[in-house]
Amino acid sequence: MVAGSGESVGMVLGGRYLLVALIGKGASGDVYLAQDKSLGRKVAIKLLHANLAGDPVFTKRFRAEATSAAALNHPSVMRVFDWGESNGTPYLVLEYLSGGSLREYLAGGKVLDEPRAAALSLQVAQGLAYAHSRGYVHRDMKPANLLFDEEARVRIADFGLARSLSESAWTEPIGVLIGTAKYASPEQAKGLDSTEASDVYSMGLIIYESMSGKLPFVGDTTLSTLMARVDVDLKALPEHGRLGRLIEACCKADPEERITAPGLVSELEALVRVLEPPRPLELHHFYDVPSAQSEIDKTSIFTQTTINVSSEAELEPVGVGASAPGSNFFDLEAFSQTSLLVSSEVSSPLMLNEGDTTDQPVKEDTAKVKKRRSRWWMALWLFLFVAILAFAGAVGTGILKIFPPAKVKIPAVTGASFAQASSRLKALGLTSSLAGYEYSKTLPKGEVISESPSAGVIIPDTTPVKLVVSKGPPPVVLPQLKGISITAAESVLREKGLNYTVTKSYSETVASGIIISAAPNTTTVLYGSTVSLVVSKGPAPRNVPNLVGDTAQQATSQLGSLGLVANIINAYSDTVTVGTVMSTNPSAGQLAAKGSTVTVTVSQGPHLVQVPNVLGDTISQAQTALTNAGLTVANIYGPSGATHALGTDPSAGTTVHYGTSVNLYVF
Repeated sequence: MVAGSGESVGMVLGGRYLLVALIGKGASGDVYLAQDKSLGRKVAIKLLHANLAGDPVFTKRFRAEATSAAALNHPSVMRVFDWGESNGTPYLVLEYLSGGSLREYLAGGKVLDEPRAAALSLQVAQGLAYAHSRGYVHRDMKPANLLFDEEARVRIADFGLARSLSESAWTEPIGVLIGTAKYASPEQAKGLDSTEASDVYSMGLIIYESMSGKLPFVGDTTLSTLMARVDVDLKALPEHGRLGRLIEACCKADPEERITAPGLVSELEALVRVLEPPRPLELHHFYDVPSAQSEIDKTSIFTQTTINVSSEAELEPVGVGASAPGSNFFDLEAFSQTSLLVSSEVSSPLMLNEGDTTDQPVKEDTAKVKKRRSRWWMALWLFLFVAILAFAGAVGTGILKIFPPAKVKIPAVTGASFAQASSRLKALGLTSSLAGYEYSKTLPKGEVISESPSAGVIIPDTTPVKLVVSKGPPPVVLPQLKGISITAAESVLREKGLNYTVTKSYSETVASGIIISAAPNTTTVLYGSTVSLVVSKGPAPRNVPNLVGDTAQQATSQLGSLGLVANIINAYSDTVTVGTVMSTNPSAGQLAAKGSTVTVTVSQGPHLVQVPNVLGDTISQAQTALTNAGLTVANIYGPSGATHALGTDPSAGTTVHYGTSVNLYVF
């Protein structure tokens, strides 16, 4: 599938890179925000146009250039992580930079002031100098290829791809060709090969535009744009300030006269030191990759049925009787009958004699009365017992209704220690309990992370508040940082929530920009802790030794032991012995980078010549011969009207110093 209007979103390239969103379109292809499923990081995928896949020249060049570009490792050069092909369509896996491009920044009508322009130009120049030192020429430097990361540091994009495109048979859209032509150098306009000087020229135009908001040499057509700058040196504008002379040094029509990228770095470093610190750029940050855990958990939520209870019903006293609740339990009628049955079986101690019949009915009536009284008192006591129970229930419910538990609004205690939180809750009449411990990325150990019920909820003061306390930051696995670039290390540490400090140190074995060591030297550290990085500045510069008086061989050997290269040249000297060193450049005591060349001047003794024989030559011929021999004709002696040379003083064949004055005798 060809990247077009974002229809590739959702594709997985190489079984690893999930295309998340289309974030840019260009002449060579479309750029997608992607998720590297293997490493769990954000990357940018440049999915090239399928038209390019059918070009064998491009395909061959693309593979070679992508592999080589991946070796570029500099803070100002966009990293190439990987490359491949999907259904025949080539793609590049690049460092994801969320701050947009310089083109987008300028398109918003903004320009850079002097400090910001100098700082940005220095970063770009450092990236160019690094790439040029490794044999890379960009060929398509323009604001659209200068991208910002989230901290507004600039990167040069598309190293290597420009060359592949330039050698392909596929034609870019006309609009894009014009855009590229705006930043082309005069030699590119002439159809000559691009060189390091071509990148520097484009760099000068970028500085020019970023400070003035406009480009020079822009015509109505591509051809007029290209030809307007041929054989014409660019002149800076007043608004370019102290950067004006550097713009002019970059934009000389003759490539041989332009400043080099390393020279530009030196000039900008000196300028940045005297300018005010630059203010941060106001960049727009684009896009983000959804986390794998960001999908809504498909957890079932159950609804709890709520039963409403009337407060009036709670206060209604429980009656006594058949219809009252519980009357089937306290059944008075059944209880009385049982009492009667028991009583009838008990013999009375006041029984009359069998013969005494007169008083017997009276006595029997008295016993019945006693039995009735006994049942009545039994029922009365039972009634009072039930009534007391009912009254107690009603009074208890009424008291709760009249004097309910106090209601308290829970205060916010997160961020306080457990003791402080408990004290604040206790002051409001609430009790607290420890519900457990959890890691926290934001709260230190011992502080309350959460409270349940939540702060602001109104609860009875009898309800306990459960507190979860922080165990401090979670442990983080510290990756292997030694031997990787500072750019890659910064990205990894930021993703893991770690801080870092950088110390730079010279190293004879570790390349510039690569991490020499990292501390602490442990497998895990706490989230938010600081990692100390020592980054290589490359080999230390060498002190050029004093070689004057040494032989050429001795000088070559001594410089070689220091990692310097000797360039031997010879010169005449009347005072220095033949074969010995007269001087060096750089001179003794100055610093030279490892691998750089030191010019060694060796004496070849005095410059001696022989006086030529001019006998019989015309005077004019004699003078020419003497001058060509390196001699000076001091005086001419002879009669008036003489026409030929008779001899010289010193005489012919005499060895003299170069430049010696000779008298000419004529006749």
